[in-house]
Amino acid sequence: MTMRVWSVETGKCLHILRGHRKSVYSAAYSPRGDQIATCSWDNTVRLWNVETGSCSHVLTNHRDEVNQVAYSPQGDRLASVSDDMTVRLWDARTGECLSTMEGHTVLVYDVVFSPDGSQIASCSFDKTIRLWCTETGVCSKTLTGHHNAIECIAYSPQGDRIISASDDKAIRIWDVATGQCCHVLTGHTDWVRFLMLSPNGYQIASASKDSTIKLWDIETGKWLRTLTGHRNESGKIVYSPEGDMIASTSLDGSMRLWDVASGECRVVQELPGSVNNIEWIQLSGIDRLITTCGDESVRMWEVIKEGDLCRVRLGWSSMNNALVVSDAILQDAQGLSQLNKQLLRQLGAVGELANP
Repeated sequence: MTMRVWSVETGKCLHILRGHRKSVYSAAYSPRGDQIATCSWDNTVRLWNVETGSCSHVLTNHRDEVNQVAYSPQGDRLASVSDDMTVRLWDARTGECLSTMEGHTVLVYDVVFSPDGSQIASCSFDKTIRLWCTETGVCSKTLTGHHNAIECIAYSPQGDRIISASDDKAIRIWDVATGQCCHVLTGHTDWVRFLMLSPNGYQIASASKDSTIKLWDIETGKWLRTLTGHRNESGKIVYSPEGDMIASTSLDGSMRLWDVASGECRVVQELPGSVNNIEWIQLSGIDRLITTCGDESVRMWEVIKEGDLCRVRLGWSSMNNALVVSDAILQDAQGLSQLNKQLLRQLGAVGELANP
């Protein structure tokens, strides 16, 4: 029911955002970086000031759980989708509801803005994608073809294609202008839970409940390669800013880094519990990964590339008992929790642990 804002550089918790009465399901930073939007199963969306950590607006129009929020590219508008089967458009500065878009017949799960901000795409468990005009709130097209719930959608960087992933095990590529399906990408043997486009927009990566990640060519729909190694359902995937690597998470409790060109796994980092989320950023010229895990920790990793070799180094870890680890070798350590001991062993930072 709370959100925390962390400094990537230091690992210091800057703000604790309190107010939601049930689990927070999703969050988004505004493009300007001055506001955070959160949505919750308490049926509300909250807007927060990044500088102060204070809640500026509570958006209460939804009648059921809110599943996703997304900012427009300009940052002046916010879209939200809910189990109440609606898409709502808000003024991000005032919190005013500008439009309520109705048409889906089952809960709406994901929402994205087109790159120019003129259009919203929403996907639903009713097996459809709907395209909406942001100025009028009118549905311009309904895309049909999936045979089961649609988990996520994305626009191509040019805005001329929409990519969707579904529980029917398929990914579809759609022409935005015509609403027609250009390609159906098949090969996964279970639900497709997440997809990501490469920074140049030429490639799609998809993650599935079948434990694999597949890479596809967006123009031809051709399968390129399959990344195998996770021992349980694949979770979120992110490309490096250069697009040459992919980082992935899994319910098997590992984070993996893959070479896009070869499909080889370059790094396997085991973590306590499932890895829930991952982000890849560049800050001060350094590639960094941010992970959140089932042990309720946030970790920042530095990605170190040395020729053809790659490794990760823990920058900081904010756990419940506030242990922060960087480069260290410990001898005769006492008084550590089991989670801390496991983490230190993984880092190779442990000599002999007293009372293991």
